[in-house]
Amino acid sequence: MTEDRNIFPKSEHLCGVSAIDNLFSKGKRIHVFPFSVVFLKRDDELPSRILISVAKKRFHNAVDRNRVKRLIRAAYRQNKFPSGYDVALIYVSDKIESYEVIEQAIIKINNV
Repeated sequence: MTEDRNIFPKSEHLCGVSAIDNLFSKGKRIHVFPFSVVFLKRDDELPSRILISVAKKRFHNAVDRNRVKRLIRAAYRQNKFPSGYDVALIYVSDKIESYEVIEQAIIKINNV
């Protein structure tokens, strides 16, 4: 039933120190503007888990960081990654990009 709904449940959030350390130590890194992406294929076929990071160094105001994260989550809901991956999306642009730019980047990442 949840397959047809555009949701981002807790099971798709990448959390836990060991899972994040494993991703950054063994994962592969690619750059797709406005993201630096770290991804790692898991052995299971559970839904992909993602981590979204927007640096305080780039956006000093929390409202700006939250806006960017909200745009990323909305684009991710529409264009989910294949099952079995852990993915970290690190936002690297110095300005708030439009939803269309963020969505096109997520589509490119999905096709890699």
